[in-house]
Amino acid sequence: MARKKKIVLHIGPNPSELAQAHDALAAEAPLLETVGYAVAGATGDQLDAAAHEMLRSHKSAGLKRKDVEGSWAAACRRIAKAKVDAVVSQPRFCTADGAQIALIVDALAGLDVHVVATPEEGEEPDELVARWSKHLKPGRTHVAPLSADAAAVDLAEELVGIALCLQQRDLDAKITKLKQRRKLVRHRLALREAS
Repeated sequence: MARKKKIVLHIGPNPSELAQAHDALAAEAPLLETVGYAVAGATGDQLDAAAHEMLRSHKSAGLKRKDVEGSWAAACRRIAKAKVDAVVSQPRFCTADGAQIALIVDALAGLDVHVVATPEEGEEPDELVARWSKHLKPGRTHVAPLSADAAAVDLAEELVGIALCLQQRDLDAKITKLKQRRKLVRHRLALREAS
């Protein structure tokens, strides 16, 4: 079975109030590329339209439903077509309720989705993590506290750390499977030699 492509979705909150967090993260793409991740090929404006669509906040932004309809689905299709694991940042997703989270995650079906919450240092993200955990497999929500003056490079460094932990987890699982397989092969060889 082929490995599912990973998507690391940064949902905020955005303690440093980075303007266009996704675009700021794109400027740090070389750092993410060192661990095999790319910043998803969507602009901050496209992701803002997606946030308005998913959070149903288009009216408060002076937009019509048709202006934002399909924005998240289009972004997800771009992510799915990419050849590498990807990172997406939309800090406004931290305000999503259960039904909205289900829609956000459902559009990423077929991908190995990991969600990263970035509360301000000292802030407890338990309620936020619990809301998202209901819609993801266990171990797919991560917390990376950032200081109030965090820059895009700080977010990128936290995401690199999470990506490395995910890679280590995958390698540990492969090693365990290989050990079990090797044990089975040795047992079969012993039976063959005994006969």
